[in-house]
Amino acid sequence: MKLLTDIQLTASIALTHMRTRLKQTVIATIGVIFGITMFVFMVSFIQGSNDFVKAVAFEQSPHLRLYNEVQTTPGTILDKVQTHAVNIVDHVKPKDVLLSLKDGKQIVQTLQQDHRIRAVSGSVNAQVFYRMGSSAINGIINGIEFEAENSLFNLQAKLVDGSFHELSTMPNSLVMGIGLAKRLNVKTGDRFALTTEKGNSFYVTVVGIFKTGMTDIDKQQSYASLNTVQRFLGVPAAYITDIKIKLHDMELAPALSKELQTKYGFQVSDWKQDNSAILEGDALRKMIVYSVAITILLVAGFGIFNILTMMIYEKMKDIAILKAMGFSDADIRWIFLIQALIIGIIGALLGLLFGFLCAYGISKMPYKSDVMITLDHLPVSFNAVYYITGFSFGILTTALAGYLPSRKAAHVDPITILRG
Repeated sequence: MKLLTDIQLTASIALTHMRTRLKQTVIATIGVIFGITMFVFMVSFIQGSNDFVKAVAFEQSPHLRLYNEVQTTPGTILDKVQTHAVNIVDHVKPKDVLLSLKDGKQIVQTLQQDHRIRAVSGSVNAQVFYRMGSSAINGIINGIEFEAENSLFNLQAKLVDGSFHELSTMPNSLVMGIGLAKRLNVKTGDRFALTTEKGNSFYVTVVGIFKTGMTDIDKQQSYASLNTVQRFLGVPAAYITDIKIKLHDMELAPALSKELQTKYGFQVSDWKQDNSAILEGDALRKMIVYSVAITILLVAGFGIFNILTMMIYEKMKDIAILKAMGFSDADIRWIFLIQALIIGIIGALLGLLFGFLCAYGISKMPYKSDVMITLDHLPVSFNAVYYITGFSFGILTTALAGYLPSRKAAHVDPITILRG
């Protein structure tokens, strides 16, 4: 009971001090409110933008990709013959590697039975030249089985005009990226020439235009049926160059990558390798946002420190009288700590509220983008972690800002002060 009475008394004195210097108290609270509001708003908005960009990139990127690539020969015949000599051979010819995946279609069927895999698609990826009049643009054509590819990348939702289903019914047809269509100045229904790396030319018809929001893809890539691209390249029906996989749990990708590489002997890349630049940029942006927000909170903390320090100088005689009446150093310390904590709690709670309202207002703001087709408003993240972090850091900052002045107040010598 005595402890409860002591707490109530110190809290009452702390509130009295705050009321007598109401203006300074309000200013300190506003500083904390502003810091927490900016923290929540900035983190929510920037992280929401990052999440949207990552979602667009990851939607177009498989969790795992199996492929072959041209590699430099690790050794020469001379090294095998003269094993103990130092052999120097210039201009070593790259090792001849077929880009096709041996037994690729059988591997696709096997992977479809794996419970860890959500969707899998085999495709042919080829470099081509798109020719329209005097325009000749280097790009990529993907031969796909639409249903399988659509289950991986939701292609249907990215269609701007035309239809993907005509790929399987109309000979020599393709669906191209909107950036590529603009560069060639073509639209749905137009015909133009396509030339393969071997020099074979074909006339193709545009049956659709898609837009992913990824500039590199939209400016270079097109889709055709798997059979059509195989015919363009003059390869058998079993020829595929890529196996793309989406997992139920994308975090399993690095471990499964090693497993598949060992099992089948192909090159395997995972989503973390393919999107390393995006992931590093995301980490850097987070660091910048948190640094700015923490700096704002620290400035608010210095404001509280200055106000409490000035209050101690003005209340020296009051402190001396309290200590002469029997208040301990701990009691005096708690009087000023309670003031700092009250400012911190009120400021943090109002800051979270205003931060949420600002973020919510931004999230409802309409936004049109020529690049991001699925973006109709500004993206904002309302992750509870940001609010918990902001509240915790606000309380911590104000507590630290009040600790040093409270220690100074606790060490006041009442006899010296009262003597003047």
